[in-house]
Amino acid sequence: MKTASLAKIAVLAVFLAAAAALYGQMNPYFTAVNYPAPQGSLMVMLLPDLQRARTGPDFLTTMGMAEYGITPRWTAGFMIEGQKIAGLPTTYGGMRFNTYVQLFPRDHLLHFTLYAEYEDLNQAALYKMEVSGFGGEDLSGPLSLARRAPARTFETRAIVYHDWGRINATFNFITETALQSPHENNFGYVWGVFRQPRWMGEMGEMASMAGGDGPAPPLLSAARLGMGLEMLGALGDTRQFGFYWGREQQYLGPVFSYAWSRHWSLRVEPTFGLSDVSDPFVLRFGLSYTIGDLAGKLRRVFARGN
Repeated sequence: MKTASLAKIAVLAVFLAAAAALYGQMNPYFTAVNYPAPQGSLMVMLLPDLQRARTGPDFLTTMGMAEYGITPRWTAGFMIEGQKIAGLPTTYGGMRFNTYVQLFPRDHLLHFTLYAEYEDLNQAALYKMEVSGFGGEDLSGPLSLARRAPARTFETRAIVYHDWGRINATFNFITETALQSPHENNFGYVWGVFRQPRWMGEMGEMASMAGGDGPAPPLLSAARLGMGLEMLGALGDTRQFGFYWGREQQYLGPVFSYAWSRHWSLRVEPTFGLSDVSDPFVLRFGLSYTIGDLAGKLRRVFARGN
């Protein structure tokens, strides 16, 4: 029964990914944040996750995201998420609003970035944008009650990353503060190492940095493939900070990206739960689309209309 439900959810995940053919490119990770969006560029993403639950039925959770590069170092965006638990109706999970700023224009050793996010979610929201605190996150109570119960949070990240040619290393330290009583602080982390593809399409400053700005290779080419590793986990709370492996979620998985064209990119990450309270397996997809110089394109469109 559980295998049949998982197969039905997988079909829905593939359908949603295919239907997202209006969406784009971002940094190569699913949870870690590093590069700001190039100035004037809009990145739109669809991120479905197929999750095998530790307790209860398996589920599909999906996030839509849009980010815009306001300046070369300042990015802002929003996210909307929902989920389909096997045997239950599709449920809206809420919205997130984020912004992040790279502190210094040129960092020779490490790039430092500060990130802030307001999460206007409900307790049925299950997308793993991060994990923190103690315990699992599977739905434990009735869905009808969970989707009416608010789970508003303010999240901050201290981000450092560095590039060695096409190799990127990134670390995020995450703090989540509940905006409802008792206003607890939970902590988490994510790190990743990734080898960018030789050709990355329309990635503005990111493509130039990685040496990928050149003629497009054949559609099926290793030059379009990137690969790496990502790990995310919890670090307790203000009362107990640190690694308590049996009580915290921890996940590890390889991440792969493929640049279909100058605008389109696909990412896949099979992620494995490492601790007793982690979901055993999450299959993550990312389909993204980049529009460079959005303001200039809009001006030209309106100019032609006049």
